[in-house]
Amino acid sequence: MKISIYTFVRNGIYYDFHVVDMLKHHLDFADEIIVNEGYSSDGTYELITKISPKIKVFRNRWDDSDPKSWSRKFKDTARRYCSGDWCILLDADEFIPEWEFDRIRKQLENTDLLVFPLKYLNFYGNYKVLNTNPKKFKWPFIKYTVHRNIPNIEIWGDGSNVRVQGTDYEDKTIYGSILAEVHHFGFVRDPARLREKWRKQYLRNFKRKWDWLPGFLFRLFPHRWDDPYFLNDLEIYEGPYIRAVRENPQEFVRDNFYLYRLLKEKKQQKKK
Repeated sequence: MKISIYTFVRNGIYYDFHVVDMLKHHLDFADEIIVNEGYSSDGTYELITKISPKIKVFRNRWDDSDPKSWSRKFKDTARRYCSGDWCILLDADEFIPEWEFDRIRKQLENTDLLVFPLKYLNFYGNYKVLNTNPKKFKWPFIKYTVHRNIPNIEIWGDGSNVRVQGTDYEDKTIYGSILAEVHHFGFVRDPARLREKWRKQYLRNFKRKWDWLPGFLFRLFPHRWDDPYFLNDLEIYEGPYIRAVRENPQEFVRDNFYLYRLLKEKKQQKKK
């Protein structure tokens, strides 16, 4: 049985995705990793093409002017390059823990089902802090992204999930239960780039393709880790930590552990 992971990225270094670490992390699990790369201008392409022959990078021009369908197109393009029996759609900042690799492979080898969901842990600021209320922020919680490589699979909605055409997730002859937990580091990012990304998403919803604000302004006014809108939904994560974090911990810290120290102090005050 062959497993394909597929993803897409453009200017992943500039926007501080953990794309290099993500691709390296899954090399022991996937038989191939497909990347739809959007002609990056920041060196992303040059970095990811040097990692391993297992990683197959295809370059395509992106048109992200349509807020409802832009990511579906590019994820689906990556999917169509896959040659595995099973495919797993992951964003460039999503990590399947290595302790799940063997179990996932065995389960996929011994099932008649077609699609499985993954559950998400959303880290925030650093690898020791979780946001425990993803629904409040419309962040990923469960995504149906593990599927057989069959023609009638479609990526739908905002591009976060796949389904078999003409079916729904209540059909238990097609869809399985949660297969594994994914560690998501999309909010462990440079605070300037994080705020810039959120602004672009906001503008895209209003069909504004271009942002008139230059990138350096976000350096002057970055996202604030102590934003009260987020603080009440945070908790300390006690581990276990994935191999990528253990081997390169500085890559997964963007707040200098400010939030971890803050939560730890609050916890100690409650005990008094």
